[in-house]
Amino acid sequence: MTLKRRQLLAAAPVAGLVSVLSQAATQALADDAEPDLYRVDDPLTIMAAAREIMREDWVGVLITIDENGMPRARPVGVGDPEDDGSLWISTRRGSRKTRQIMANPKAALHFGFDDIPNGAAGSFYASFTGLASVHTDADAIAAYGPPEQYRAQWPDYPDDLALIRFEPKRLEVMGKGVRPNQQHWQPQGLLLPLAG
Repeated sequence: MTLKRRQLLAAAPVAGLVSVLSQAATQALADDAEPDLYRVDDPLTIMAAAREIMREDWVGVLITIDENGMPRARPVGVGDPEDDGSLWISTRRGSRKTRQIMANPKAALHFGFDDIPNGAAGSFYASFTGLASVHTDADAIAAYGPPEQYRAQWPDYPDDLALIRFEPKRLEVMGKGVRPNQQHWQPQGLLLPLAG
């Protein structure tokens, strides 16, 4: 929505001018921030599909940015979402992904299934982008560390364990009842956390 100043002044009563300007500015900021966001389904429907995808495919692909600005992807086991929407990942201290996150917290976490044998009929994915941080403190390890059956992967547990907290800022979903834009195959998306 682009309105020229004269159009605003001529069309809006003085009492409502502040409201009109505020709404136009808010819409302009929203349009500039996420111009490619596509959504037709209710946000709760999209979130429910993402949770179902994560339950079915709990090994996601974590993408970080290396020191040369190149994306790096690797599979990681991901815990259930916390109440605040954050996702926790266990890894080794000093791993490349922890060093990359400490240098650049921007990351992505992707879950998906292609269903090639069935012509992609049952394909789905949930792709989160957001910010990641590395935690090695005893409180975080006690609260978000791996279940006991997985701790043997860390020979010096908990001293060689690092936790990655992934805080999603945007979610895109396709499948599990959430259909993409038919012309461009663009998935439906949300900004996170959801308001309300």
